[in-house]
Parts: sequence; structure tokens; C-alpha cells
Amino acid sequence: MDITPLEAIGQMRKLAEANVPFSFTYMSYNGSKHESDGVKVVHKAILRKGLRNDQSKKADTLIAYTDHSWSEKPRFFHLALLLTFNDYTVKP
Repeated sequence: MDITPLEAIGQMRKLAEANVPFSFTYMSYNGSKHESDGVKVVHKAILRKGLRNDQSKKADTLIAYTDHSWSEKPRFFHLALLLTFNDYTVKP
């Protein structure tokens, strides 16, 4: 089943509001270094508050999350690099 990035992020936000974790994959990208570490798999995520518009030009597309399966520090991914969300394939 296919889903757009905006539909995926909308569903992620609803799940986050209900404190329900979800899984997703995305292609990593470091804009400062212009390099990627490949596909990242997140098994148990919850979205968190991201950057404000006055903090970053990418505030609208840089999505903040916490990976609860690893208890890692909060992370970010670029919405355009989202590949899957739960059982959906993300298509532009």
C-alpha cells in the first residue's frame, strides 16, 4: 500500500498525540558533509517537537523523533527522504 509523505507525517502525528509508537525507514543524509549512511530503520518511534522556523530554514521538512527501542537521544530525518511508515511505502 502506498502513502504520500504528507499523509504519512499526518498519521505519525496522530499516533504521537496518542503516545502510540510506530516504525519507519528513511535514507540518511548529512547536509553539512553531503554524505549518507544509507537506510536507517526505526522500530519504535514517537515524534517530538521539532525546530521552530526561527531556528532553521528546514523547520518544515526536518522531522524530530525519539527512538524508544534504543533509548537514543532525539533524532531528525528529512521528510523527503522517508521511505516507509508502518506497512506503507512512501511515494512522492
